[in-house]
Amino acid sequence: MPLQTECAHSDPWSLFRSRRHAYALLALAALTATVACKRDGRAIEVVMDRPEAERLLRFYFGGLTSDAAEDPVAAGLLSVESGRFHVHAEGQNGRHAPLWARIMAKARGAEIAWDSLATLLDGAYYHARGIPSSVEALRARWPYLTWLRFDVHGPMTSARRHVFVPEQALRSALGAYHERGRRLTYPVGTAIVAEHHAGGVHAETTAMIRRADGFWDFATYGADGELAEETLALPKALSTPRQCLGCHLGAKAFEPERSFPGQARAGPDGPRAYFVDEALRDEEVTRYFEEHRRRSDTVLGVYATLYAAQLRARRRAGTLAPEDSALLGDLGL
Repeated sequence: MPLQTECAHSDPWSLFRSRRHAYALLALAALTATVACKRDGRAIEVVMDRPEAERLLRFYFGGLTSDAAEDPVAAGLLSVESGRFHVHAEGQNGRHAPLWARIMAKARGAEIAWDSLATLLDGAYYHARGIPSSVEALRARWPYLTWLRFDVHGPMTSARRHVFVPEQALRSALGAYHERGRRLTYPVGTAIVAEHHAGGVHAETTAMIRRADGFWDFATYGADGELAEETLALPKALSTPRQCLGCHLGAKAFEPERSFPGQARAGPDGPRAYFVDEALRDEEVTRYFEEHRRRSDTVLGVYATLYAAQLRARRRAGTLAPEDSALLGDLGL
């Protein structure tokens, strides 16, 4: 999208004998000015031919708008028109100046290839999003060891994951389920954290953090507790956030969610299972939410399903609190 207003022009009228001549040359000058503006780095076209192109760009550039993450088109960082995408340096209002300098340096004329841009964005991602720099800092901000815990083996890693989800976030998602058109949506600021254990050793930690623009941020911490660019090669390394985002925004069904509430068969890299009490394998609740099929809020786990099943198990045992009974009643469960 051209930004002609960013370029300075002198008054052309005194240069021409006829107004018609002036109009013709002004039109040509405007086209030239548009190209010049792009080459100055004010608007650079992202060249990418991917079905999820717009979502990828909205994820990355929405994360650059502010700490909360906003619509990058409304903020002026990104423009989308007829399947073409332009990023605009002036829209960032001085934020992340070194990143923008690298983007402009990497561009070829008025264009930049997606692979080149994605490499730059990934390199700046943790800093731009203000992701806690260590597991210690993560725990200080989100005391996840006190949250609900679900143990899972899945295809993301051959390690066993202890997944921590805040109960209040689950209650909020369930409480707004009908209001949001039978969709599970987590509150902004929700974190879901997984500690990965392999051979009795805490191998790494991964986290998802809900943003205001509807996306989630992703983080990986190595065995040393520091931020890492990719997960361990168990069974293969996955880059953060690009490959995390690809799986969560996709439509592919994964185990053990796909077979739940049944038991999934083991995969080539080990078991695929939720290690939960059989009482939580509640077929009625699973059918009610279809959490694993509809990819609610791009979360791959069935955590809300398990929580609702837990409440129903307490009701059968006669130990359900009144507020929990009301929540199930509102859901029709």
